[in-house]
Amino acid sequence: MGILAAVFGSSILAAAPASHSQASLAVLIYDLARVPPGDLARAGQVAAAIFADAGIEAEWVAVPVSNRMDLLSDFSAAPANGCRERRSDDTVRAQILPHAPTGFSLEALGYSLPCARRGIQVTLYADRIEAVSQHSLASFYRVLGHALAHEVGHVLLRSAAYENAGIMKPVWSRADWQRAAVTIIPFSPDQARGMREELREMRSPDVVAALQKARK
Repeated sequence: MGILAAVFGSSILAAAPASHSQASLAVLIYDLARVPPGDLARAGQVAAAIFADAGIEAEWVAVPVSNRMDLLSDFSAAPANGCRERRSDDTVRAQILPHAPTGFSLEALGYSLPCARRGIQVTLYADRIEAVSQHSLASFYRVLGHALAHEVGHVLLRSAAYENAGIMKPVWSRADWQRAAVTIIPFSPDQARGMREELREMRSPDVVAALQKARK
C-alpha cells in the first residue's frame, strides 16, 4: 500500500499533452469531499503537468458516483514484492474523501492500492491536504495535485516502493511543499520509463464511454 505523508457533474479537469508523448493515462476522480470545482480543475492541471514531464498525456476526469460498487476497494492483493498481474487498461480510479478515518496515520494524506484488480486504487483525504496547505506555502490545489500524482505513480509503477528524492518520496518536509508551491516535483527518468511501459495497453470500452460523455 503506497502512502504519501507530510511532516506537519462530469467534467474534464485537465488534459496536458506531453512533449514527445509516448503514453496516455485517464484518471477517473470520485469527489466525495466536494472540493470546489476550481481547486479540483487546478489540481488536475498540476498533476497533468507532472505526468507530461514524464512523457505521459494525462486526462483527469471528475465523474459522478452512479453506482456505489464503483467505490469498493480491493485490499486482497498486497504489493509486498510488486504486483503479479499486469494492468488491463490505462485507467486509474481515485476518490477524494472529506476526512481521514480514526487511527489512520496522522501524517498521511491518503494511500494507494497498486495491485488492486478492481474498484478504487487511490484514496486521498481532503482534511489532511487542507492541513498541509495551512502549514506550508503550497495552496490546497497544488498539494492535491502532487498527492494525486504520487499515489497514481504507485499504481502505474505497480509498487509501494519509495525513492529518496522527487515526487515518490514517502515523507515530505516543509521545504518539499515550499518547492511544490512554485513548481512541479517530477518523477525520475527510470520511473517515467516504467510508467510509459505500463501504459501500452488499450483503454477499456467503459472508460472510453466515460471520457466521451465528459467531453460533451
